[in-house]
Amino acid sequence: MTVNTDRQPLSERVAGSRVVLAVYFAVLGVAGTMGALLGYVNPEGMDPTLFFVIDLPASPLGMATFGVVTVGAGLGVLLLAVRYVSRYDESRIE
Repeated sequence: MTVNTDRQPLSERVAGSRVVLAVYFAVLGVAGTMGALLGYVNPEGMDPTLFFVIDLPASPLGMATFGVVTVGAGLGVLLLAVRYVSRYDESRIE
């Protein structure tokens, strides 16, 4: 048996930022799917307003847009804050 030394170790192939972005996009996909399902069900009084400014229709596309944009903006701000703060971490591993 020969040892394959050409491959990078798993820790180098799966970096933390890649995993976080993959989870972020997976959560956005779930938010869009749930929004579309809510749009199909169309409960009474469900009129999405994007950032309290833009009125969206209570259709599957409008609800999916509302879910993806609000969850994306909320998590995106948090992820950017963590990225900014992590620059100043003195015990960070590079």
